[in-house]
Amino acid sequence: MNFAEKQPMSIPLAAIRLRALVLAMGESVQPAWWKTEFLNEAGFRFLERLYPRTSFQAAVHSAGKVACYVHDRAVGRVGVYHLFRLPYVIEAEMSRVSPDNDKAFVSQFRASLSRLDRLMVLIDSLCDGVTGESAVSGAQRLGTDKDLTNLTSLQNTAAVYRRAFAQNRPGFPYFTEEQIGGGR
Repeated sequence: MNFAEKQPMSIPLAAIRLRALVLAMGESVQPAWWKTEFLNEAGFRFLERLYPRTSFQAAVHSAGKVACYVHDRAVGRVGVYHLFRLPYVIEAEMSRVSPDNDKAFVSQFRASLSRLDRLMVLIDSLCDGVTGESAVSGAQRLGTDKDLTNLTSLQNTAAVYRRAFAQNRPGFPYFTEEQIGGGR
């Protein structure tokens, strides 16, 4: 059963799934994009002892802190959003979603840990046909924070990451704040 075929996916759930996949892929490639080991089977077993009901959420949160730092160094912090630091409204919605209750995804995800080819198949399902052909390595602006209110922006983000991992060249898709008024 494919976890992506159940019903239309919400933006918070899509963002959580994409974060998990990018984090696991970032740990799996050589050289690793970040030096965490929460998203492998040993890391999960360790976190299950500390957080038996929320181990998936704990793994994504812990590795996400390091990935956020790596992304901030690549694209900046002021007026910029990326997968690991989204606008407050989206982050607040994501905090209300319990990713550990997403049993079908978590099961497929755990079965794919440390296997880049299987993680690529999972991220393909989040791309929903978007190819990211124009993706380049390094920082790539995909739009403004207003674009983050639709699922297409996360599909484009997934496509950029998918292409970056396929080329084994770090990619950092980001969005900028939309300037309101005459500008500063």
